[in-house]
Amino acid sequence: MFLGKRINHIKITPFFRRKLTCFLLFFVLFSFLEAHAQQQLSAEIQMPAFPKTTVGQVFQVLKDKQATLFSFNSNILQTDSIIHVAAYKGSLFGYLDGILGKEYSFKEIGKHIIMQYTPQRMSVDFEVQTDDKNKVVILGYIKNIRTNKPISDASIFDRDALLSTLTDKNGYFELDVKKKNSLIAVNVSKEMFRDTSVMVIFPIEAKMGNKKRKYGYFTGYGERNGFYQSFFGRAFLSPAQSIQNMNLGGLFLYSPYQVSMTPGLSSHGFIRSQIVNKFSMNILGGSTAGVKGVEIGGVFNLNQYDMQGLQFVGGFNIVGGQVRGMQIAGLSNQVFGDVKGLQMAGGLNGADTVKGVQIGGIGNIMKEGSDATQLAGAFNHSTGTVGHQMAGIANIAKKVKGIQLAAVVNIADSSDYPIGLLNFIKNGEKSFSLAIDQDQYLAMQFRSGGRVLYSLLAVNVATDDNRSKYALEAGLGAVVLHGDKFMLRAEISSRNHLTNKFKMLTNNQSTLRLIPELRLSNKLSLFVSPSFSYAKKDDDAVTKTGKTLWKVWGRDKGRNSFFGGAGAGIMLKL
Repeated sequence: MFLGKRINHIKITPFFRRKLTCFLLFFVLFSFLEAHAQQQLSAEIQMPAFPKTTVGQVFQVLKDKQATLFSFNSNILQTDSIIHVAAYKGSLFGYLDGILGKEYSFKEIGKHIIMQYTPQRMSVDFEVQTDDKNKVVILGYIKNIRTNKPISDASIFDRDALLSTLTDKNGYFELDVKKKNSLIAVNVSKEMFRDTSVMVIFPIEAKMGNKKRKYGYFTGYGERNGFYQSFFGRAFLSPAQSIQNMNLGGLFLYSPYQVSMTPGLSSHGFIRSQIVNKFSMNILGGSTAGVKGVEIGGVFNLNQYDMQGLQFVGGFNIVGGQVRGMQIAGLSNQVFGDVKGLQMAGGLNGADTVKGVQIGGIGNIMKEGSDATQLAGAFNHSTGTVGHQMAGIANIAKKVKGIQLAAVVNIADSSDYPIGLLNFIKNGEKSFSLAIDQDQYLAMQFRSGGRVLYSLLAVNVATDDNRSKYALEAGLGAVVLHGDKFMLRAEISSRNHLTNKFKMLTNNQSTLRLIPELRLSNKLSLFVSPSFSYAKKDDDAVTKTGKTLWKVWGRDKGRNSFFGGAGAGIMLKL
């Protein structure tokens, strides 16, 4: 129900004169419902004086003492505003009205007190036409009381019958009622205006006491306007739907199901974007307030607020609020709020905060997800913290708590366990080194990674007359011990040899090495690297009989061999 309700300039037609006594019955019923619906606002409270405090601190005291929850748009009410409040005893409504003033209105939905900035007032005139016994048409005119000018783009709706329309540029509206109840509360909403309700009374033969439709309120709706500002909102939603969203704010209704061909062809008509459905079927595409169950779409599903349950579509899912459950899309899932569950798409997944898993054929994007895992064919991106990232090309994050695995590159401010050809970690490992090993290969090595794991890339040149003139090496390393003067590393690598004409040879080599490192300064250190390797025989070697050879030192060029070795070098930290 809405505060500030009034019955304005009702024109009683002959249709109503026949059953005028029904009005008295309605008046008693409406007064009872109004008193019941505003229990928190009418509750008696007692508050002490606050010589100097803030609006936010007063709200916190009310929350602690009265268990009252407040919802409002932070753009129109600053909670850090300094106020001086006298001691008070009376209704909660009177206390809020005294603190905030007459330009704010309050309505009670569920456990929340909704506060809105409504400095303007409206007047409503209407009449009823009943030419068709199965149809009632409500005609009306809405104007600004202070300026006497018509109000355009105001939302007129009946939340029980799921009917809605907007006033035209001259302030007129027409609302078709296909099923006549005993009475209808026609609610009128317009941004910056106080909500108004007018009651339409039908003949007494209509049944009284129909079950009221359940409704609710999305808190924080003022901060979640990215949906309408996005490409998808601009492309698939009409300006009228955007206006209705501003007028009705976070108000929504529940319905068991809806079916849409397109957003403009829906079983719920114009009010579709304010309805949460248990089951939603969109043949091509559809737009609703949200889903609390299952939604299936051919090309796209658009939800203004939250989705709880399963959402499946051949193209893309767009959710303006939160997701609790599973999204599966052929192309893309885009969530402007938080996700708790699974996002799976053939293309891209996007969300604000994720607690769960994103699986994208191309990529995944999110702001924060300390308990999230991102799996992508191409790339993952997080502007905050993420649990794990695995991608075919690249991973980008501010902080990674777990594994960061990419075929090409990992980028982060902090990531202790990156695995990739290149790892650019702000607080991690980046160094160049020059080394020589037992086979007289001079190596230029680049190490990049985190504080624990890092990658190794190296170019080797033989210093003797060797057919394997060059070698390319790649590997993975780990810091085992880290001290001020001494470090111990462990590395595993693979080396592929080339001729002096850069032809690839088959005598590749795999090596496990330990690297004790003596730090001479913060930038410079010396190291030795005892190793154990396996190498295949040279391509032009004369074949020797016998099994694989084991040697204490150096490889046998004529046979596959396991052998020990060592290297030494100097390292420069970047």
